[in-house]
Amino acid sequence: MEDTFYWNAYLTRLFIPLHILLILFIIIGVAGNGLVIYIYGFKMKTIKDGQYFIPYLAVADLLGSVICSLFGLSMTLMPVTYEFDVLCKCGWLLGSATTCMSVFLLVTIAIQRYLKVCRRKGYILTLKWKKVVMICSLFLSVVIAGPSVVTYGSIPFHSINRNVTGMICGKITGTVSIVYDAVLCVSVILCCGLLIVPYCLIGRKTYRYMKKGNQSEVELKKFSKNKTFEQQTEEQSISTLDSELKIEYSKNYSSNEHLSDKILTDQGKQSLRNNIKIIKKPPKNLTKTNRRVISKITKIFMIITLIFLICSLPKISITILETVTADFWETASDIERLVLMFVHQGYILNNIANPFIYAFFDETFKTEIKNMFYQSVCANKRYIFKVYN
Repeated sequence: MEDTFYWNAYLTRLFIPLHILLILFIIIGVAGNGLVIYIYGFKMKTIKDGQYFIPYLAVADLLGSVICSLFGLSMTLMPVTYEFDVLCKCGWLLGSATTCMSVFLLVTIAIQRYLKVCRRKGYILTLKWKKVVMICSLFLSVVIAGPSVVTYGSIPFHSINRNVTGMICGKITGTVSIVYDAVLCVSVILCCGLLIVPYCLIGRKTYRYMKKGNQSEVELKKFSKNKTFEQQTEEQSISTLDSELKIEYSKNYSSNEHLSDKILTDQGKQSLRNNIKIIKKPPKNLTKTNRRVISKITKIFMIITLIFLICSLPKISITILETVTADFWETASDIERLVLMFVHQGYILNNIANPFIYAFFDETFKTEIKNMFYQSVCANKRYIFKVYN
């Protein structure tokens, strides 16, 4: 018992950098996600269709950053003297539930983005169905996280290198754990597929759209260079009408064509038919605007999903290794255990990264932050002025 106590004290000192990191996760997670909830939930007057899930995702990330970090601190402060079985079970339950909630929201957002970009004339999630999806996500999170109460707890831990036995918060071996791990494995593969495939389809759709726009611009430039003097003369003779047709085409092209048949001479009509592709092409600035509209909100969620996958894959890999290898933790040295704990807790980065993504890519969010800062500075100046005067 005395050897276990000294070993625990040594590991606690060794894990001090990890303690500091987890405390920073809590501070940044609460401040950043709290700011997102305040701005998107209460400050913005109009929330776009793609921004509907952002406040709810921020709530899940805030809870995840606090719960998972505190649970991680409990394991690093009691690395081999973890005798609180109830605390271990509750930590795994709440941590798994918040993580699953974030995953299901990201999957919902990916599907919603796919329907918005690739299936514009198809089914779109209405406000009613968005609320239904939220309730289903919460229910599924509890259902999937529930069995962790049975499969995790305070268990004996024997170090082969030190030949000392302690208590840790870990997985309880048995048939239930094997079945639960299999279910989790299938769920992870399914969720990864539902995250990756929609954004791949969105990327392909956006690429084709941009490629088509670029080809139209190239054709326009080639046509402008190859015009003959005779064509230029003809175009000058109908320049006024041609300009009107280009403006009105975006509203109703068919009526413009009927108008041209009545007014233009045979020579003018032939010239206009030769230039029909140019008239049908939307203006260059409109093409750029459409590209920006297509990719603006979608790009934010694609980056969020990519960061989630990068942060979660190391934890998933460690979970698979400790499932396949029976003595995975027992054979690890103290330094190796520290490194593995850093990697294992790295998934919490996903819960604190989103506010930085919004601040960098979302101009509306950035503007609201600047306004809040400006108002705060002005309020402080007025307060100081009243105090000294």
